[in-house]
Amino acid sequence: MLLLGLAAAAAVLFVAGGEEQRTQGDAGGAERGQIGSRAARPVRPGPPARYRAPRRGIRVATARGLRAALATRSRRTIVLAPGTYGGRRPFLNEHGHSLYAARLGRAVLRAGLSIGGNTGRGGGRVRGVVIDVDDPRRTVGGAAIAVWGSGRRSQILDTTVRGHSVLSAGVEARRPDGLRIERLQVRGFTDFGVLIDANDPRNAERSERFTVKDVDIAGVGRSVPGSSEGRAEACLWIGNPGSVRRVRVRSCAWSGVWTGTAARGCRFAELDIDSARTGVYLEHFTRDSTFRRLWIGPGVRVGLAAEWAAPEWGREPASVNNVIEDSRFESRLAGVYLDEGTERTTVRRSTFVNQQWAAIGDYRGSGNAYYANDYRAIAPGAEAVSHEHLTSFREG
Repeated sequence: MLLLGLAAAAAVLFVAGGEEQRTQGDAGGAERGQIGSRAARPVRPGPPARYRAPRRGIRVATARGLRAALATRSRRTIVLAPGTYGGRRPFLNEHGHSLYAARLGRAVLRAGLSIGGNTGRGGGRVRGVVIDVDDPRRTVGGAAIAVWGSGRRSQILDTTVRGHSVLSAGVEARRPDGLRIERLQVRGFTDFGVLIDANDPRNAERSERFTVKDVDIAGVGRSVPGSSEGRAEACLWIGNPGSVRRVRVRSCAWSGVWTGTAARGCRFAELDIDSARTGVYLEHFTRDSTFRRLWIGPGVRVGLAAEWAAPEWGREPASVNNVIEDSRFESRLAGVYLDEGTERTTVRRSTFVNQQWAAIGDYRGSGNAYYANDYRAIAPGAEAVSHEHLTSFREG
């Protein structure tokens, strides 16, 4: 959640490396081509794509047959015939099997899928399947797909998950080492569209990186939107090192993208975010990461926010040495807000449109920089850069 400092702000002249950083104007940068071909554009993630199902493997056409195949200890390829696969309990892939729909989108699981277990080799895969569940009791932990325990190097490809606003998560990866997600569609969950977080701040140094590409997430929120107060209701939640590219999120009750825990050295590119309280929220601890070509829509209150250095975190900053670049912010209150204690965070070559308060807010930061940005289209009376606290502005 966005924790706000209480002290009054004072305008501070930012100096780094002995030279004053440019914070006003910079519109000429756009005319000189500094904000050109690299700038953000609306994102169209690749949808689940057709593929050729393996010829060899176990062919199944019933839920009982699928459960029997998954119980086989030696790793197998399992091909599902078109149809519906149900049951009162989730499907358990403990032994690293590869699970394919014979035809894209025609095999529908009416119970959740668990990849991993207390033992096993990992490397499980699911491809081309639809997981459509309306009862949390048929899942592991309320997730349509749960990756945990021995589920390292799992793959989720060309898949669709639906939670009917009763399941907590579309994909919940608590064992994200080597995870690969591509061409995934997610609809209707209460807490998370996709969560990738081992919940261990030390994982930044020892975790194998994950990759996420071409993901479309919409409809994440509780029955009372915002009631999680930032602890959930995020379309994409990232807490481990990895890369994220071409993601579109809509209707996220709290944040479009959340980063923290052990999000160190992450690479985010081509994110399209709208209809969320905060577009991207950098929480403890997001470090040494790049956010490139963000497209933040007008249905967002604050485009990107960095949490303040709160006492419960020992006054350590949430955002350190991160870069936001080549992006477009149309968020209505602020484009980027760096709260108290934010360190060495850079905003550059980005365009800001229609912000009511400021394009960039930098409240009591340390070593932050912002240059080559285009502020020409912010609202009348708004500042290019403010050193006041966000709460100093009274919203209409």
